[in-house]
Amino acid sequence: MDVTVEVKGLAELDARLQELGALAGAKLVRRVLRKVAKPMYQRAVAGAQSVQKSGALAVSVSLYNKRPTGNQVAKVAVGSRARQKVAVHVHNAFYNRQRKGVFYGWMLEKGHRVGRNGGRVAGRPWFEPAVRASENQAVSDFVGELAKAVKRMERRTGRSVSPDALVPE
Repeated sequence: MDVTVEVKGLAELDARLQELGALAGAKLVRRVLRKVAKPMYQRAVAGAQSVQKSGALAVSVSLYNKRPTGNQVAKVAVGSRARQKVAVHVHNAFYNRQRKGVFYGWMLEKGHRVGRNGGRVAGRPWFEPAVRASENQAVSDFVGELAKAVKRMERRTGRSVSPDALVPE
């Protein structure tokens, strides 16, 4: 499940990021996104622990950078990575199997069919509640954290701007 958040009114902040330089601006935004996504990550891990008893799904949940596409500056994702080595080892040790990945996160989230003609197993959502509980807080935190980070970077580089350019409307 992907959640894309667009924040309007950040034109001034975007101009300040461009002045800092493309590389420094992207790095700054990526750092702020990771900081803001941390509560979502923690809720997802807690949800995964409550749904699956081996703990492999909780270990496979990670917070990682993704390659930005189009006009995006940075992209951060929280999700279950099927081939995460520690999670696979936990799963194999707990169930005494030799699987190559923790692939069942989406099946626990949405539910699945059993066999060809079998019934349907109801889903036990663990990821979507974490996202829904964190998304409003993440948007408000992003604006504040980005403004603070830009001010900090300007102090470090010695550049200064007018204070009204940092506050989005």
